[in-house]
Amino acid sequence: MTEDNKTGKPGRGRPKKEGIDTAILDAAIRVLATEGLEGFSVAKVAAEVSTAKATVYSRFPTRMALIGAALTHLRIDNVPEPTDDVRSDLVELLEHMTADYERIGGLSLTGSCLATEKRTPELLETIRMSTFLPRRESFLRVLRAGQASGQVREDADLEQAVSAAVGAYYADHLAGRPTGGGWAARVADSVLRGIAVPDFSRTRPSGSGRITR
Repeated sequence: MTEDNKTGKPGRGRPKKEGIDTAILDAAIRVLATEGLEGFSVAKVAAEVSTAKATVYSRFPTRMALIGAALTHLRIDNVPEPTDDVRSDLVELLEHMTADYERIGGLSLTGSCLATEKRTPELLETIRMSTFLPRRESFLRVLRAGQASGQVREDADLEQAVSAAVGAYYADHLAGRPTGGGWAARVADSVLRGIAVPDFSRTRPSGSGRITR
């Protein structure tokens, strides 16, 4: 029994397990990544958290409500802020992105949403708003800072440059190419070769990484 905060009288039910909502959503993301939408079930999520299905349903009344909440729960944390070195910033963002995808099974999760896009377009829209667009914006901030500091051309198509940077992970993963080691640096150099100012090697801040031309 619990006590009512106002009256001091015993309240009904057990106290809620601290952090259970977050644990359920984290588990739902893992189940989505491993089982896909077709294999996703509340029972599997409950088992992952070692709790009862009733506990999950008390917070998320339907399977689709839980899926939607899990995709909304996906977020990008601890994104590095731009510095005065656009190349180093791009490398750091690319490494951050690959670590995130590997941690949550991002490609599998995206594939599940794409596979059911015609039947449940709202799921793809949810993951687009919770992760894809915020991640693109973090890359755009770096490139805009590069323009402001004279490292990136004013006429550069920044949106296309971001697509090239982010899309490289999908393309290389599907091709079976490694995305570890110096992968992030190679992608950053490839992107910057198309948008950096011609004399970037002379104008970039002291200590910055070298762009391979």
